[in-house]
Amino acid sequence: MTSGTFRRLWSRRSARGAAAAGLVLLLAAAGCLFQPRTPEKPGDGPQIVWVPPVTLGNALGNMKRALESKQFFNYGRSFDAGGFEMVLDQGDEAELGQNEFEEWSASAEEQRMAGILASTAATVTVHWAPRDSIQESADVRWYDDLSYRLSFRGPLGAVEYSGLVDLYFRDDGTGQWYIIRWEDRRDGSSNRTWGWLRARNAVEF
Repeated sequence: MTSGTFRRLWSRRSARGAAAAGLVLLLAAAGCLFQPRTPEKPGDGPQIVWVPPVTLGNALGNMKRALESKQFFNYGRSFDAGGFEMVLDQGDEAELGQNEFEEWSASAEEQRMAGILASTAATVTVHWAPRDSIQESADVRWYDDLSYRLSFRGPLGAVEYSGLVDLYFRDDGTGQWYIIRWEDRRDGSSNRTWGWLRARNAVEF
């Protein structure tokens, strides 16, 4: 599905699920929509603050902190539990020879990144660099060509993954934004993409 088709179809599809999804998330967040809170699931080390994603910047910040601290619950909750689509770069898909992301979900995304980062002693630093202003249509907002870079440093050396992503968010009905679609692309560098990292299921030094 192309970006344009997705944007046209979304407004038709979103109305059916918005009410139910909004009620569930509203109950989960009742009384604390605009107050920073720590993860509901305990983890090793200090608790990392979860900032209600009332802006797309807050949402990106939550993902950065969650990955860098290896507290994956907050990473997973950044995605829409009701439906998340992952689209590989076409070159990556051709090189890999398969696409396991045709049936993907928020829980699968959380588990995959948790497994990748838990299996390496390296630390990771996440960089986001928006190249354009936020786009908006109905209850969907998105970045075109959002630049990202994941820098790994550890006993085995250093490696960077980088690329561009058209990243789509949906308002859950409470003014909070969750990722519904990730369209991954190479950025012209020699680095592998985040999509490649997911598909290979390991940091390759």
